[in-house]
Amino acid sequence: MRALVVAAIERELRRREWQQGLAHRPVTDLGIDAATLLAEARAEREAELG
Repeated sequence: MRALVVAAIERELRRREWQQGLAHRPVTDLGIDAATLLAEARAEREAELG
């Protein structure tokens, strides 16, 4: 049970670090809808976390 809790906390910390990094990225205009870019970034992150 302890290992499960530790794994969940570590996963949450990685998610928060990723979100903070995303929040500090410079603004980029690629001519693509922001929602599309965000959906792609979220899909990539979910694939990384498994």
